[in-house]
Amino acid sequence: MGIFNKINQRSGLVVGTIVAGLLLFLLGDAFTSKNSFFSSFNNKVGEIDGSNITVEEFQKEITKAEALYGGNGNNANMDDLAWTQLVFERVNKVVYEKAGIEISEGEKVDLLEGEHMSDVVKQQFGSAEQLKQFLKYLDSDQIQSEEERASIKGRWRALKEYVYNERMRSKYETIIKKSEYVTKAEAKRYYHALNDKAEAEYVYVPYFSINDTTITVTDAMLEDYLKAHKNEFEVEAGRSIEFAVFNNVPTGVDSSYVKKDLAELKDEFVLAKNDSAFIRSNSDAPADPSYVQLNQLPPALAARVNSLQIDSVYGPFSYGTGYSLTKILKIESDTNVMAKASHILFRTNETDPAEKKAEAKKQAQQILAEIQNGASFEKMAAQYGGDGTAANGGDLGWFGKGQMVKPFENAIFGASKPGLLPNIVETQFGYHIIRVDVAKTGRKFLIASVQKNVEAFDNTVDSIYRNADAFAASVKDTGTFRTEIKKYTAGVAKYEQANVDGAAKGITSINEAREIVKWLYSDDRSVNDVSSVFTVENKNVVVLLTRIREKGTASVEDVKDQIKPRVIIEAKAKLIKEKLKVEGNDFAAAAKAYGKDAVTGTASDISLSSGMITNVGYEPEAVGALFGLAKEKKTEAFTGENGVLVLKNKNITVSEVADYNQFVTQLQQQRNNRLAYGTVEAAVKKTVEIEDMRYRY
Repeated sequence: MGIFNKINQRSGLVVGTIVAGLLLFLLGDAFTSKNSFFSSFNNKVGEIDGSNITVEEFQKEITKAEALYGGNGNNANMDDLAWTQLVFERVNKVVYEKAGIEISEGEKVDLLEGEHMSDVVKQQFGSAEQLKQFLKYLDSDQIQSEEERASIKGRWRALKEYVYNERMRSKYETIIKKSEYVTKAEAKRYYHALNDKAEAEYVYVPYFSINDTTITVTDAMLEDYLKAHKNEFEVEAGRSIEFAVFNNVPTGVDSSYVKKDLAELKDEFVLAKNDSAFIRSNSDAPADPSYVQLNQLPPALAARVNSLQIDSVYGPFSYGTGYSLTKILKIESDTNVMAKASHILFRTNETDPAEKKAEAKKQAQQILAEIQNGASFEKMAAQYGGDGTAANGGDLGWFGKGQMVKPFENAIFGASKPGLLPNIVETQFGYHIIRVDVAKTGRKFLIASVQKNVEAFDNTVDSIYRNADAFAASVKDTGTFRTEIKKYTAGVAKYEQANVDGAAKGITSINEAREIVKWLYSDDRSVNDVSSVFTVENKNVVVLLTRIREKGTASVEDVKDQIKPRVIIEAKAKLIKEKLKVEGNDFAAAAKAYGKDAVTGTASDISLSSGMITNVGYEPEAVGALFGLAKEKKTEAFTGENGVLVLKNKNITVSEVADYNQFVTQLQQQRNNRLAYGTVEAAVKKTVEIEDMRYRY
C-alpha cells in the first residue's frame, strides 16, 4: 500500500527528527553486539535517580527503538536512543507530571490528525486523510502476516509516543519561559551597564613583562591552586593506556600464493567464452570489460603496446593491493593520440640574461653528448633535472596532445619511433633533453581484468597472533612494554591514549573497541594490568593499563597543563604587586618607580557591559571595581586578566532615559534566547543522579 511504503521510505527522516527531539547522548557507534549485554558479570546497566536499570529493561527499550526503525537495524546509535528514552521516562516525565503537565485525549487527536497536526506526523503522512488511510490499512487484510502487522503497529505506537512526549516537553519549556520576569530595576541596571561611561587613570604592568622561565612552579604550588579551585576541575572516570597493534600484514609468501593462483587461472581466462561471468567468479573486484586508453593499461603492459595480441592474457601485474590479469579483447583506432616520454630540464626563465641561457644550453648539449655515449639517462636526470621529475629519472608518464607546451609536444609527437632525440629542445621553461619511451599511438583497448587482493593467509595470521601473544606475556609494566615493542617492526604500531571514557566505543586507530573498554573498566582492574590479545578489525591488540582516574576532582597530573599557566600568572602578579606602589594619586610616579614595564595613562568610554579598558584589554572585574569607586578614589593593585593594574575613578557619566520598557523587552529576549532547545532538558537531568554504566556491556 502507498502509505505503508511511504512510512518505510521516510523512516530515516522520522528517526532523525526523533533522535533530535529526544536529545540523544551522542556517544558514538552502537555496541558491537546486543548479545554482549547478557555476557556481563553484572545485571546493572546504570542507575537513574536511585533506580537501577537492568540488562533486561535496557534490552526491552532497545527492542522498542528497533520497532521504530522497522527492525532493520540501520541506526548505529540504537542503544543511545534506548538509554535516552529511559532517562526521559524516569526523569523528564516525572518533572512534567509534578508541574501538572498533561495531554488530554482531545489534544492527542489534534496532534495526530487535527488542525494542529504535529510536524513529525506531517512529514510522515502529509495530511490527515492519508493518516486515516494508513490506520485503515493497519487493520486490513492487505498485510501479509501478523508479524508484519505487529511491526508496523509498533512503529506507529513509538511515533505517537514521541509526539506526545515532545508536546509535554514543549509545554514545560513554555512554562519556564513564561516564568522569566524582568523587573524595572533589572532593566534599569541593564541600561546603565550599557550606557554609563567611566573615565579612569591607570597604572598597568602586563604579565608578559616577566619571562615565564623566571618563575619556578613547584608541585606544592600546583596542589594548592587545585585545592583552591577544585570545583573547576571535576572530571569523569578515565583509563590511560598504552597499546600495541599487530596488524595482519601479508608477507611475501602470501603474495606468491596470489600470483600462483592467478598464473593457474591464465589459461582458463584465455579460453573463457563469457569473460564477464569468468570475472564475476574469479575476481575480487569484478567489473565488466571496458575500453581504456593506453595510459590506463598496467604500466608493464603499456610498455609492450606494439606486441599486444587480441584474446591474449597478460600478467600477473602488481597493483596497489594485489595482482591482476589483463585480457585484450579488442584493439581499435582512437583519435586521442598519446605518447610516453622522459626529459631532463635545464631550467631558465624568459627574463634571464642571454649569458645565463647560453650557459644552460651549453650544459644541456654536453649532457646530451654524454648520454649518447652511453651515460645513464636516469642518473643524468637525477643529477641535473630542474623539475619534479628528476627524482623519477625524468619520467613524464603518458600524455596526450594539448597537455605540453607546443615546442615540447611537437618534438615528441613528431618522433616516429622511441629513443633519445638527437637535439635539445627549447621551451619557455628552459632546455630539454628528451627521450621518447613509447612513440605516439592512437589506440584504445577493450580489456577484461581479474584482480586478486593480497591478504594475510591463515599461516601468516596465526604467526602474527603468536607474536602478539608472546609480547603480552613479556610485558609487566610501562618499561617492559616499551622495551619489548622495539623487537617488533613490520606491521606493529604503538599507541598511547589518556583517560579513555567508559562510554567510548573506539580508541585510537580502532573503531570497534567495546571489548577493550569493557576490560579496562572491569571491577578487578589495576594499574600495570596487561590484557590478553584482542582480535578486532583484522588486528591483534595488546593493552597495558597505565593509570586509573576516578570520577571527582582531577589530580594535578590530569590538569597540570591547564593550571600551570594560571599558577605562573599568580606568581607574576605577586611579584608585580610587591614592587608596584602607588602613593597617593600620583600614578606617573608609581610607574616611573616601577620601571619601563609599567604603563600609565587615561582611558575613557569604559562601560560595565564591555569590560574593556583601552590599552589594557578585557578586564571585567577591574571595570566592576571601578564603577564602585567614588570620584578620585583608586583601587588596590588588582590581579587582572592581562596584568596587574590600579585604577582611579576620574569621572563616571551617568546616562538617563525616561522609559525603560524597551530594555525590559531586550533583557527578556536575551533570557529567552538562553533557553535554547535542550537547555531546559539538560537542567532537568541535573536534578537527579544519572550513572551510565553501559560501558560494561
